[in-house]
Amino acid sequence: MNNLKSQILTALLFLTIAIIGPLSIVTGAEKPAVAKPAAAKPKPDYPPLDQVLKDYKKVVSTADGEKSLYDIWTREKDGQMLAALPSGYASKRFFIALTVASGEDFAGLQAGDMYVYWKRYDKRLALIEPNIQIKSTGDQESKSSVKRLFTDRVILDVPIVTMSGGSPVIDMDALLVGQAGKFFGPRVRVSNTRLIKIKKAKAFPKNVELAFEIPTENGRLQTLHYSISEIPGKTGYKPRKADERIGYFTTGYRDYGQFKDPDTMVRYINRWNLEKADSSLNVSPPKNPIVFYIEHTTPVRYRRWVREGLLYWNIAFEKVGISNAIEVYYQDKGSNAHMEKDPEDVRYNFIRWLSNNRGTSIGPSRVHPETGQILDADVILTDGWIRHFWTTYQEIMPEIAMEGIGPETLAWLQNHPNWDPRIRLAPP
Repeated sequence: MNNLKSQILTALLFLTIAIIGPLSIVTGAEKPAVAKPAAAKPKPDYPPLDQVLKDYKKVVSTADGEKSLYDIWTREKDGQMLAALPSGYASKRFFIALTVASGEDFAGLQAGDMYVYWKRYDKRLALIEPNIQIKSTGDQESKSSVKRLFTDRVILDVPIVTMSGGSPVIDMDALLVGQAGKFFGPRVRVSNTRLIKIKKAKAFPKNVELAFEIPTENGRLQTLHYSISEIPGKTGYKPRKADERIGYFTTGYRDYGQFKDPDTMVRYINRWNLEKADSSLNVSPPKNPIVFYIEHTTPVRYRRWVREGLLYWNIAFEKVGISNAIEVYYQDKGSNAHMEKDPEDVRYNFIRWLSNNRGTSIGPSRVHPETGQILDADVILTDGWIRHFWTTYQEIMPEIAMEGIGPETLAWLQNHPNWDPRIRLAPP
């Protein structure tokens, strides 16, 4: 009986396996596959532009709305500044003029300049100074040797903050204040970058003007001014070698392809690209005249004389066959004439007037560093000259004229007043 019961249980066990086994196989075959998790999106190289520019304000300086050389954004509350490099920046060359605008005895005088270009290294940009001081116009072997020995120089590098339409955006205050010593040298040392203040931010089509007030190591506040402009490529200008008989400003380089030592130093005279409109004429107007604007800050009583002084140079240009080479216009606040033009815009040449009681005058110009072509220029006059002229003529000259004159001469002058220097030097 027990044996029969055992056989029945065994038969039931096999029957159960036979029925359930295939069901489990079918069920397992029909079970849907588990979906794999989606691949994570790659992390962007830079944060979004709008996120970076939060609380920043774009600088617009042109009345005509023309696009500026660099796009500039500022955040005044903490002295922060960002800039987007221009399109095609890698193939462009830039000129940086440096000025300590306040905080030292000779503030306002240009402290140096640089000729540079930008080069990208992954997520960083290097500011590089090209070698233009040493060249070779000799044979191919000489050119190859000079190119290998005298290479470009890296001045500094900065991280790329974000991108703006394919153009890198960089931190300008970190560049121009944080690394000010790379531009100005040891004369400028910023003691605390948390205390900087933006003093100027102007963006024009061909240049940007940026200035920061910084505390120096001794606590004195200084203003560092940077003028950044684009140097054009080929302009059709033909450089002219300087004549050693005539002293003037020059742009030069060493030519190691020449054998004799005097020939290795090449100097081009700095001059305007002034050409005849009609080369067949003995005297022709220029293709493009040199145009100056007399700034509205110039006292009205002197404007006429400043203009006549400038136009007087046309006599010299006529002798080389160019008539009316220079044109001069008044900028006037009352009539609003030419008030849309900013003296710091390198598209315009200005005569500027400073009422600072100093007898100085300077004529800073921006010159192509490889050809000597003057690209733009400004002339700065001061009221100190007028004061000095008046003092010399009214006070110093009469005293000098009377020095050493004895009683007998004075008595003679009483009878011959036309010879009295005090009368001859008196105002008409």
